[in-house]
Amino acid sequence: DADLVVLNTCYVRENAVDRVRGHLGELSRLKREGRVKKVALTGCIGAAEESRQLEKQYSIDLILGTHNTYELAEFIGLPGMEETHTPELPGTEGEHTAFVTIMTGCNYKCSYCVVPSVRGRMVCRPMENVVHEVRRLVGSGTRYVTLLGQTVDAWRDPEGSGNKFFDLLGRVAEEAPRVWFTTSHPSNMEDRTLRLIGERETIVGKLHLPVQSGSDRMLKAMHRGYKSDRYRRKIEVFREAVPRGTLSTDIIVGHPGEAEEDHEETLRLVEDCSFDSAYVFKFSPRSGTEAAELAKSPGAVPEGVAQRRFLEVLRAVEQNAFKRNQRKIGSTEEIYIRHAKNGNGRAVGETWSGHAVHVPTTAEPGGYVTSKIESAGPHVLYAGEPVGPPR
Repeated sequence: DADLVVLNTCYVRENAVDRVRGHLGELSRLKREGRVKKVALTGCIGAAEESRQLEKQYSIDLILGTHNTYELAEFIGLPGMEETHTPELPGTEGEHTAFVTIMTGCNYKCSYCVVPSVRGRMVCRPMENVVHEVRRLVGSGTRYVTLLGQTVDAWRDPEGSGNKFFDLLGRVAEEAPRVWFTTSHPSNMEDRTLRLIGERETIVGKLHLPVQSGSDRMLKAMHRGYKSDRYRRKIEVFREAVPRGTLSTDIIVGHPGEAEEDHEETLRLVEDCSFDSAYVFKFSPRSGTEAAELAKSPGAVPEGVAQRRFLEVLRAVEQNAFKRNQRKIGSTEEIYIRHAKNGNGRAVGETWSGHAVHVPTTAEPGGYVTSKIESAGPHVLYAGEPVGPPR
């Protein structure tokens, strides 16, 4: 039973909307039974046009987008809350990890992406505002800070200092004992930022840099703003600066107009970059995007073809990841504990190189243990008993 249920939503893929519809249907039933009094829909779906249809269909009591979440406080009777980028709500302090949003929105217009239409253009927080929040979090016990943004490396100080993401990352790395950031866009990623990852001991040595396709023709159709060789050069800089680091990406297969030659180019790029992991997606048309209209044309990729390409890319990524992870066997690693031990007696942690590790330890989240890597799969490393006590 609940006075209020809040559904905070994503709008990137069609199946996310389908899941929300399922939850709303169940909540409507619970409202009729008197077990739920009110329902609020927030996030990207709340900012989309179809939210009004959902409001009528499921009798939603409150619809909020991505820039007026402060209205939720007024809705439930809390006074004095104003619009902020990251409201300082009770409970944020004292957690061992924290996510700090440094910008919202996106200025790109990728053919397949609905985000700019529901989240608006990029808005950046001032540098000192971000640094102050990080300092406050670290003072309350936070040991791992992740900087967030739709295109996080596009951040610019809105107060006219001329500072870019490189400068902000350097400042945060001086304040927090462990730092990471996501998600980046290749067009904004500066070489000096890639080198900074290798130079600063407090920055985790992993990079998530979505490429989406290895075909220049498809990158142009997607409006990504770079060519595959430029992306490869960025990866060369990262591998040189952070030789033990991990690299992940996003890849879309089956975008309208993708030919077999384009698919082969993507497979070649996967081999050249030797990703440690990748989020591989079959194209999913989103209403209101350019690609959704293209999917209605003869250029649409048949489902069976898209599924085959999906499996081929996924198989190539996992083969490379397995080979790279095998090289870690025998190494001794300092492991940050992210999740306490599960039913198998193993905690889930992360090395300074960004590798996920399962390790047998009773250490609490936020602590470190040192262990030798005994085996590896394509997605995770497996460590032995820790050497010495947790710290």
